[in-house]
Amino acid sequence: MTNIDLPVPTIPGASTIEEAWAKLPGYLAAIGGYDLWSVEMLVRFDGAQRAGSRIIERIERQLAANNVGHLPARLPTDSNCRVLLYSRDQPNLGFVLRLVHELATQDVDDNTNASVHQLKVLLDGHAQLQRSIGRVEGR
Repeated sequence: MTNIDLPVPTIPGASTIEEAWAKLPGYLAAIGGYDLWSVEMLVRFDGAQRAGSRIIERIERQLAANNVGHLPARLPTDSNCRVLLYSRDQPNLGFVLRLVHELATQDVDDNTNASVHQLKVLLDGHAQLQRSIGRVEGR
């Protein structure tokens, strides 16, 4: 079921669907590197009306081709489901999200310890940065 009243997401400066897909990473980077969209928004962004399996596969290919990651890793066909889109061009955010995704969905293997350690180091750096910002702001 689609919501006719839902606005179709637009990317400033894009006059075609192909241009919109190509500009999506820049849009995400400009708003912090990520955004929450419904599957219906993605479908309409792609110029389609319904979230069928072929449309979803095409959207997944477009996201991958434009270096946009998404969680969940497999897009659902339920148009009401939410999807976190993120720019893989942003090294810290894209790397953290990719690590979290891999650790959450893959079986334990020889690389698991290294991935967990990398994630811990990144989170420690983030926590230290937040403490430094708090001291500067007098919190």
